[in-house]
Amino acid sequence: MAWASVTVFAFAVLLVVGCSDKSTGPGSSGSGFEWTTAPPEEHGFDSALLDTLTAKTAAGEFGRITSLLIVRSGFLIYEQYFRGVEQDDLVNVYSCTKSVTAALLGIAMNEGYIGGVGDKLFDYLDGYDLYPRGALDSASRAGITLEHLLTMTAGFSWEEMDIAYGEPENSYTQMVATDDYIQFVLDQPVVHAPGTYFEYNTGLSGLMAVVLENSTGRRVDDYAREKLLRAIGIDTCIWRIGPNDVPMTGNGLKLRPRDMAKFGWLYSQNGEWQGTAIVPATWVAQSCQRHVSFSDAQGYGYQWWIAAMSDDDVGVFDTPYALGWGGQHILVPPVYDVVIVVTADDDQDVSGQYIGDIVNRIGDAFSP
Repeated sequence: MAWASVTVFAFAVLLVVGCSDKSTGPGSSGSGFEWTTAPPEEHGFDSALLDTLTAKTAAGEFGRITSLLIVRSGFLIYEQYFRGVEQDDLVNVYSCTKSVTAALLGIAMNEGYIGGVGDKLFDYLDGYDLYPRGALDSASRAGITLEHLLTMTAGFSWEEMDIAYGEPENSYTQMVATDDYIQFVLDQPVVHAPGTYFEYNTGLSGLMAVVLENSTGRRVDDYAREKLLRAIGIDTCIWRIGPNDVPMTGNGLKLRPRDMAKFGWLYSQNGEWQGTAIVPATWVAQSCQRHVSFSDAQGYGYQWWIAAMSDDDVGVFDTPYALGWGGQHILVPPVYDVVIVVTADDDQDVSGQYIGDIVNRIGDAFSP
């Protein structure tokens, strides 16, 4: 075995989308890039073992998987679809959207629209009530930075992961029942000093839409298509729009699985695409390192989860992965030029319980 997961990707309980029926898309033509396919054997994979993975996935042994793709060295060497999903179908990637949005922040910083992660969040939220009546936490909230936003450590009171979605006490459920998601987040009390406590909060990721719009003068979906998506050959997508015509930057994107792989490949190549820097390499590195650690096996970067994996030759290493509710994954191991995409339609996120097994089986099939 070449490499395997150390953990079972424990943080797979992400979110249910609840938003308006409005959406944007499709985008127009971009770079024209499409994957070149190649036999697995040409890139170090055992076809027979991958065929076994296909059969077990089709039989439902790993939950309700709808697609499984592997890219190696710039070639699409494995691509399978299940449960009626086809190659050109758009998949709701849910919270994988967060990782895409974080890339846009890095691009905007590189272009000079945003000073840096140390900038104060409230400097970018003109038009909103930043200090709700009766708030006793003015000093704390004034100190929230963009880095606190990116690392989910802003300190707002928020209950999303420990209470089931749909329950009235769940903060996300409360947010999507309002007519202003942004103001709802800002109305929550700050109960922890910024930077001291991780609390998974989709509302925080939603604030990035306003940060980007107020800094660049462009709506997020337009900016994304111009600066990121078209540049890597993502020509068709849907970005759902919430109240007040604000794109949902926490969980709003629909992409083809092949296009999820393009985004993963961009990050595996340090933000460079066909010789052109799309996302600054320094931003990719910052995003994919641990800024919060939950254990030796799990952490969080800039809107990327981090999981420990092991390799027979290099030992244990951290792997960033984008993660969306229902079993959506983009894994970018920093070894062997490999990207793995998994999508699923599992309302209970059972697929997420099996992602470690899937990764291990892919590792078993790989001999660099």
